[in-house]
Amino acid sequence: MKLSEKKIKKMIAMMNSISEVKIPPLKPIVECFDVSMDATMLDFLLEAGSKAHSSEELKCLYLEKFFQANGETRAWEEFWNELLEMSFVFPADHEHPDMYQLAPIFPGWIELGVSGPLNEKRQAVMNKFMEFWGLLSKLNIPPIRMYMDRKGMKKRDGGTPHMGINVSRGSREISLDQPLNSEHQVYLAGEVYQLLKRHENEIAVMNCFCRLYKSINGLGECREGLPIEGCISLGAVSRHLEENGVAKHLSYEEACELMDEFERKGCIHTTYHYGCDANQEEIVICNCCKDCCLLFTDYLSGGLSKIFVKSYYIPEMIDESKCVGCDKCGRYCPTEATYYDRQAKKLVFDAEKCIGCGQCVNQCAFDVRKMVRDERNVFVKTKRKKDVKEAANA
Repeated sequence: MKLSEKKIKKMIAMMNSISEVKIPPLKPIVECFDVSMDATMLDFLLEAGSKAHSSEELKCLYLEKFFQANGETRAWEEFWNELLEMSFVFPADHEHPDMYQLAPIFPGWIELGVSGPLNEKRQAVMNKFMEFWGLLSKLNIPPIRMYMDRKGMKKRDGGTPHMGINVSRGSREISLDQPLNSEHQVYLAGEVYQLLKRHENEIAVMNCFCRLYKSINGLGECREGLPIEGCISLGAVSRHLEENGVAKHLSYEEACELMDEFERKGCIHTTYHYGCDANQEEIVICNCCKDCCLLFTDYLSGGLSKIFVKSYYIPEMIDESKCVGCDKCGRYCPTEATYYDRQAKKLVFDAEKCIGCGQCVNQCAFDVRKMVRDERNVFVKTKRKKDVKEAANA
């Protein structure tokens, strides 16, 4: 440990304070900081705190308290570029692109920090974070599973606020009866196209964390043939990532072409927001699939479920007699909410597990179901290890 563990844990607490998602300071997470920053960066970020600052204010802080102290010789521009390259800070909001704030840990710093061109530092952070992810997977034992399921259900049922979104007119109207605590939202492709249109001059694409990890660790390519560049950033964050070599600019037309491919190949379209708060502006559209996404692969293999989303649609049966039993709905459903039971010769659907991604309808060649509006918070309970083993042996 080259950095102060006490200071790193203080940094973790500070980053957690600006996000709905709290990441515990376990050893692999602490080591993520150790391999990605130096002592000056750590002290500088702790001094800056969690509030937003202009780049000029941050420059003054560095020059006054850190430059030429304790052997620090980097000019401000060099130091600032290193911070931006690893996405420790990013624009605080869409309307003030020159105001910067500390990034949350995950979703946030981890993905954005490793999504640029691969280098030794980015790969080290990715591997340390995946050590942490592996620890969570091992915690699926009855007492912890039941506790986390109760906690997730309580969070889900804590109130489903009414939220109206209208992006077709180029605006976003939100009306809440109470705060929305979903970390992210699942959209149908049609709504994603409208989000792209709203940000048509500020769109960029970067590496998908999940597919990149699979590729560099010899875990195979995406079964659906999806490209590694798959996460789409929007607004001020897209400009920030472009300027720092993390993401590549896309025109609206290029982004739509990518979305066409993603939709055909079974992607679930998930939006992430400032502070992992669905009330805030969208900053990233994740386009991952059942074969690659950490959330879904971990759930399907028996890890503790971390699937808590805001959903806007649910499939409704039109004519089950048109089903030919191909089970494409089951192949593409990321949570096993639906599949074709060959023994019973009927479709199975569990609304409690459905996140409203629409792939069961999108992949079906027949008019068996349609997607209808149904706004709700969804928490998918952790699978029992017994059920995972039985499914694997079936």
